[in-house]
Amino acid sequence: MHRFISRSLEGRDDFDDNASLVQLGLDKADIEDLIFHLEDEFGLTAFTAEEDRMLKTARTANDLSRFLMEIGRH
Repeated sequence: MHRFISRSLEGRDDFDDNASLVQLGLDKADIEDLIFHLEDEFGLTAFTAEEDRMLKTARTANDLSRFLMEIGRH
């Protein structure tokens, strides 16, 4: 997860996985793109309602990791 977020931050990787995604400079569109990329990368598919919920609640890299683990259980 850290690596994918680092790519969105132009290679910057000096952040904690509990750091706020917004404070790292990611906006809602960036987070949405990141979620879609992660789904593709790991061969996962979330229902639209799950993605919407994630966009509303994702605050940290760890939140995104938990989301991927949840949809991976489908």
